[in-house]
Amino acid sequence: MEYKPKSLRRRRETNKWECVLVHKDPFTGEEVSTYHTLEAKTRKQAEQARCDLIVKMELEGSSVSSDVTVSQFMAHFLEYKIASKTIEASTIRGYRVETKIMCRYIGAVRLSELSIPLINQWLADMVAYGYSASSISKCFQLLKQALNYAVGQDLIVKNPCLFCKPPKRVKTPINTLSREERSRMLELVHKAQPAALAVAIEIMLVTGMRRGEVCALQWADFDEAKRTITVEHSLGSGEGGIYLKEPKSGKARTIPLVDHTYQLLKGMYEDVRYMSGKLKIPFRNVYILGTLETQSHPYSPTQLTKDFSAFCKMNGFDCTPHDLRHTFATFMIAGGADVRTVSDYLGHANPSMTLNIYADVDPEAKVQALKYIEGAFDDTDSILRREMRQRRKEIEQTEQVSPDDCDKASIASADSITFTIEELEAMLTMLKAAS
Repeated sequence: MEYKPKSLRRRRETNKWECVLVHKDPFTGEEVSTYHTLEAKTRKQAEQARCDLIVKMELEGSSVSSDVTVSQFMAHFLEYKIASKTIEASTIRGYRVETKIMCRYIGAVRLSELSIPLINQWLADMVAYGYSASSISKCFQLLKQALNYAVGQDLIVKNPCLFCKPPKRVKTPINTLSREERSRMLELVHKAQPAALAVAIEIMLVTGMRRGEVCALQWADFDEAKRTITVEHSLGSGEGGIYLKEPKSGKARTIPLVDHTYQLLKGMYEDVRYMSGKLKIPFRNVYILGTLETQSHPYSPTQLTKDFSAFCKMNGFDCTPHDLRHTFATFMIAGGADVRTVSDYLGHANPSMTLNIYADVDPEAKVQALKYIEGAFDDTDSILRREMRQRRKEIEQTEQVSPDDCDKASIASADSITFTIEELEAMLTMLKAAS
């Protein structure tokens, strides 16, 4: 931040000088004056002291002389993020929640007073209050991002978050339905179809779609001839309600349908097309799980979650809509589907993301993999195991020798003798010496 001198005058009969500097407020752009006292005997010395003060303040940043609090700065930062239009409305909504939590602890602290010990204490207070490691990490990462912006705007010299570390996030085990559970769930939803919840559950179980993607499906996405459905949009939740957006990966994907799901959607497709013709409604823009009217309204993802929770509670299931996605990926991988195909179904940015999430979801797969390891070698027996079998066989033969077999020993071949002539002579020498 650039400071400029405005005035410099000496107090009467003293060595103290009153100095006024001006700079532009980074938030409003208005010119702000700051007042300082310098000590010098001559005007030349006072001007030199003023220059030193300007250099010091520019190095330290404007927040040193500012009363801007963390709460005020975060409000400005969120306005900046909204104006940049680089993030989703649903993300802004999450940022507001995290900012509200953060400001309960450090909102009244001046931006210039933020320090490493203060941030560490804030993190410790959140842990003590019972916040999860995930919630704390989200708040911390938002503050870290905001302070990086502050450094770029010359509001502070350094970002203290760079020298702090939030609690380690514990990876939550993936919850999936067993084969029996998912079969029972499908049987229950088949009885309730074509209710929106029942159709949504089946689509999530057999395609691995996210809840927002399922709710955003329109009849224009259903290809009756190719028996596929295309994921081109998703529903997000912003401050003004739900809105249509791109899928999480940023690109569309086409998913083939199993026969039952195809027949279900085909029947619904014919019914809706007939009704939309009667009502003179644009058929292609109608949501599959939405209302049938001129301005079709989709099935809200939030409402879907509430309805699904009630369904699970009534029928003894312990899962969330996203667990159906995990279930789909798990039985696809366990069934032998390659990772790239599963990644395409799920809409992941790359197959490595699929591997990172689902690498250990099927313990039985490790046991099954043993046959591939054993098949990679021509001889899986070690020398030790072969020698043990040979010795066991010799012992069994010795135990089975009868008195009549003693005479046969005289005609034994040289190959059956287990010691050399030199070893025999050494043993005889030892016996003579002992006698």
